[in-house]
Amino acid sequence: MRVRKANISGVGVDPATLAILDLELGTGEVPYELELSLADLRPDFFRLYAEWLADLREFPDDDDEVEAQLRGLGWPSLGVLFEVEPSLFALVLLLLGKELLADLEHGRDPMVPVQYVPRGLDEVELRGRRIVLRGSAFVLPHRLGLTRLSVRATS
Repeated sequence: MRVRKANISGVGVDPATLAILDLELGTGEVPYELELSLADLRPDFFRLYAEWLADLREFPDDDDEVEAQLRGLGWPSLGVLFEVEPSLFALVLLLLGKELLADLEHGRDPMVPVQYVPRGLDEVELRGRRIVLRGSAFVLPHRLGLTRLSVRATS
């Protein structure tokens, strides 16, 4: 995805300074805010949403309120959901937050060093046609003046 605007602790930063990494950091957490539009999301995220809908249809949960709302709307595409039910659209992005943040890597300028790592997605706000994502991010050690980085191996 292409992020148009990024803030760390209320200060504007280059969006390319944020990346998703699997890190074990105990200090240096700051709030982040990312601003983008629906058109900035990559086709892969739209496909992921469609696959998520297919899973909801195949394995229904009568107690799932989000699923019931999506079913009532006829399982809309992400673009249609954005137009007809913005609050549900925001909730869906929040539910798919991990996947949404993973998409950050595809819009990043590889020549800009990563300085912040979003920890998760805590809030989605819609400002007209703009989507605002908020959460907290780790500050990488070189931003904290540290020289060692502890990276947790993933299996």
